[in-house]
Amino acid sequence: MTETFKAYLQSEGKSRSTVDRYWQHVIHFINWLDQDGTDVEDTTAKEVLSYLHELQKQGDGNVTRNLKLNAIRQFFNYQIKHGYRRGNPIQHLKLQGTKTRKLYPILSAQELAELHHQYITKDRPNRERNKLILSLMVHQGLTTTEVNHLQVHDLNLREGTLYIAGSRKSNERTLELKSHQMLDLMNYSYQLRPQLLELQQVPGSTYLFLASPQSGKAREVVFRGRERLQVWKGLSKELQSQHTKFINFKQVRASVITHWLKQYNLREVQYMAGHRYVSSTEAYLVNQIDDLQHDIDKYHPL
Repeated sequence: MTETFKAYLQSEGKSRSTVDRYWQHVIHFINWLDQDGTDVEDTTAKEVLSYLHELQKQGDGNVTRNLKLNAIRQFFNYQIKHGYRRGNPIQHLKLQGTKTRKLYPILSAQELAELHHQYITKDRPNRERNKLILSLMVHQGLTTTEVNHLQVHDLNLREGTLYIAGSRKSNERTLELKSHQMLDLMNYSYQLRPQLLELQQVPGSTYLFLASPQSGKAREVVFRGRERLQVWKGLSKELQSQHTKFINFKQVRASVITHWLKQYNLREVQYMAGHRYVSSTEAYLVNQIDDLQHDIDKYHPL
């Protein structure tokens, strides 16, 4: 059973160190159960709470006990998968005093739209490109890395879709484009991109979004066989000056995924976000929980 549980944890995307640590926590819990002759398959929330109380008496703090609780929860999920138990009695059990870190302050749908629409292009190809990039981040939830690696052939204007290649950390996916994005992408592909392509040191580049000269330089620096798309730092500063709530592009993606979770089911959002594991998608649910807790604290204080 040792290797089988470890294999389960690995399939859930846990690192080797986490797998080993979780296994040690579970073994300690099972040994504790053996003292009273309790079978792990018959364990209920009552036994788990007693175990956590015992850990507290031994000096374990809330953070440490919560880590061990997570390990036991994973073990129960493993048992369910293999038919050893029917339900997880501690699925939603959480210790008080272990505050979950919120991913980012979530931007509203209106604030996301303003982030894109209020960006001023000044009829310059590079700024038109930047506004289009913002559109893909706001509507399709792309990361900066994904934008950097988009290829011309990833864009299908006939079908109105965009293909995002998978990586070591993400799955591939094909997302629908909004109708208003189609005209902008067509204009960029057939008019603006050729202008930027003429400025490249790498002739015939197949990247969808191309770099442009900066700081008075005639050419961008060639980086690993392509011209680096050096837009993120400058674009981030621009947006921070225009929108007081904007922090960075990770915040934008967190906001997009959080809003998706209110419209689509978990598996659909997992696909749209390109998450390899559904647990990565579930992590964004904390934003909804925190918003609910804020309303409770504000309108129904104890």
